[in-house]
Amino acid sequence: MSSKEILLVGGARTPMGEYNGVLKDFTANELGAVAARAALERTGVSAERIDHTIFGNALQTSADAIYGARHVALKAGVPMDRPALTVNR
Repeated sequence: MSSKEILLVGGARTPMGEYNGVLKDFTANELGAVAARAALERTGVSAERIDHTIFGNALQTSADAIYGARHVALKAGVPMDRPALTVNR
């Protein structure tokens, strides 16, 4: 594989809940990390093999959400030296 090739190995989404429901105590980053770990598990790819993380977030709802993709990647086990990008709607 050349260094210019991009491989998308998988994806997952967070659960959808109701306002003030059972997910209310979780931050977007915590839920994102659950989805990221699930995507890695489904594909059999170890977090150490991830070169770049892109994470989408419709609303920034917590103080650390500005760096959401970074927090999600780190909580999913991606090494600290890998870049991450948060896409906001």
